[in-house]
Amino acid sequence: MHHKDKDPRQVRLLRRHKRNKPASIMLTSMIDIFTVLVFFLIVNAQNQVRLPNNQAMQVPKSVSQDFPRETLTIQVTPSDLFVDTVHIGSVPEILNTSVHAGMIPGLAQELRYRAGHQNLAMDPDHAYHVYILADRRISYRLLRLIMVTCSQNSFSHISFAVERAHSGDKA
Repeated sequence: MHHKDKDPRQVRLLRRHKRNKPASIMLTSMIDIFTVLVFFLIVNAQNQVRLPNNQAMQVPKSVSQDFPRETLTIQVTPSDLFVDTVHIGSVPEILNTSVHAGMIPGLAQELRYRAGHQNLAMDPDHAYHVYILADRRISYRLLRLIMVTCSQNSFSHISFAVERAHSGDKA
């Protein structure tokens, strides 16, 4: 059957139907987009820095807006000293043995080990970053010993973890 045998109205409808095909969804493109989106979210979710959560510690308050980045963390509670999760020693023991040395030998040994065996980001001046997460009740003498030990072992970029305070709060 040719178009000549059909009614002209049917021929017009057939032509219009061929031109106006229903839209189809390109599933391959959508799957590619969602795959890229999922990988992006996974990579960004893993780059968050988590500081140790110790409920017994009272961190000082600050109005600082800087966020921590991935680096070594020294945690100082009123009773103990840790590098990440490694226990270095108790505070009274450290204060008794480190007074004459001027630094903390156990901490220095751990810092040298971390600098040699971990891929820590080093600045152009050959210094590593370290965070000190310290209870606000620790003595200045202990804090000074920790900072001296860090700076003598290439960890001279020292930052302190603080709790965000509103500008009207008192520390």
